[in-house]
Formats: sequence, C-alpha cells, structure tokens
Amino acid sequence: MMRTSGSCQASDAGGRRVAAQCGFTLLELLIVLALTSMVVALVAPRLSQTVAAISRSGDRAEVVRQLEELPMQARRQAAAITLNEHADLSALLALPEGWSVVALSPVRVRENGICDAADVQVRAEGLVERWHLQMPDCAVGDAN
Repeated sequence: MMRTSGSCQASDAGGRRVAAQCGFTLLELLIVLALTSMVVALVAPRLSQTVAAISRSGDRAEVVRQLEELPMQARRQAAAITLNEHADLSALLALPEGWSVVALSPVRVRENGICDAADVQVRAEGLVERWHLQMPDCAVGDAN
C-alpha cells in the first residue's frame, strides 16, 4: 500500500508492522490556519462592499418601481397628483430607509393616469441622481 501522507507511520524503526498513526502536525495545522486567515482578510472587505452594492441596487429598483406606479395611484384615487417644484415625494412613496425624492420641476399625474414629464432628484447615502419621469406613463430615465 502506498503512503499518501508524510505523517503516517505504518511501521516502527525495526520494520515491524504496527497500527498506522496518521494525522497532521501542529505546525501543518498552523500554516493552513495562517493561509486561510490571510485569504479571508483579503476577501472580506470586498465582499462587504459587494453586499452593500447589491442592497443599494435593490433599493434603487424599489424607488423606480414606486415612481412608475404613480399613474396607477392616481387612477385608484380618481384624483390628480400634483406636486410643486422642490416638493418632497416621501408622503406619496414608501421609500427605503435613508432615501428621499424631491421634485426639481412640477410633478403632475392626471386622474386618468397620464403623467406629465418632470425631473426629480433622488438621494441616498453616497448617491445623488437626477431622474426624468417621462410622459405618458412616468417611466423613469436618466435626466440629460
């Protein structure tokens, strides 16, 4: 039988066969532990940034979805939604924590769901973007 580990001893010094004692030395275990620790130290910060970016992406998609639902909200209420310039849309939207949406131009959604073009500013931690609500359905696009 071929030995697969340098730390297995299947025979004693006299060549007599004894029960095999296989295992790792303390030094081998410490080296593996040190290498594993170094790899984790390199990967962990990048992983936390990736998790934060994924979370922000999901929150951003939720804000877009809610803005694009304004026409449906106006139809359900059978009332127009009108917000002046610099108005905060937080009262109309259930925004994720730390997010805010402010009208940069008047926002108007008629009771039949037709949306007039408007610009809004979206803020979150480390993010400030200007979005354009397009006519007729409040589809969200980047403002030019």
